[in-house]
Amino acid sequence: MAAERYLYDYSSDRAVMYEAGDYLFPLSSSKAEHWISGDYIFCMKTQEISFWILGNDVYGHVGRGELTRQPLYYFGD
Repeated sequence: MAAERYLYDYSSDRAVMYEAGDYLFPLSSSKAEHWISGDYIFCMKTQEISFWILGNDVYGHVGRGELTRQPLYYFGD
């Protein structure tokens, strides 16, 4: 995994978070909101799966193992 990369919103193509190590941080904060383990992104607050990573695409986890039909975010450099 890269040392640092950005997570972009598919609808606006704007960076919304950055990855440092195994954590995702909002652009305006140094406090991690999510952590990454394998192909899953977990919420720090709820400790539950928030997103699923497939390649550079990130899909929302809506519960009971179901994902959003279209990716919400994508990883870029």
